[in-house]
Amino acid sequence: MKAVFILAILACALALAYGDLVCGRNYCEKHPCTSTKPTPTSCSSPSIYRAKHAGKCACCPACVTLLAEGAACKTYSKELGETPSAICRDQLTCLKGVCTRVPPRA
Repeated sequence: MKAVFILAILACALALAYGDLVCGRNYCEKHPCTSTKPTPTSCSSPSIYRAKHAGKCACCPACVTLLAEGAACKTYSKELGETPSAICRDQLTCLKGVCTRVPPRA
């Protein structure tokens, strides 16, 4: 049982370190966006402009649709360069494929 616990902690530490190793603090500065970039005024409703959303490590701007509570959603990996065109609204989290309100921890 101890070995499983230690392996679980080690796996969590490696996952956190991997994200920092892939993107790091200066990744966006060293790898500027090369694709066509939307501007704050080019997004059509219901999309909104987000300066840091698209491309690997979410370095590039994008137009994004905000999903309401109960809407179908998908989780993405910014380290792999996956760019969602729609995300859950603020204070909602994508859980089991649905935008869900999660109460704050006490």
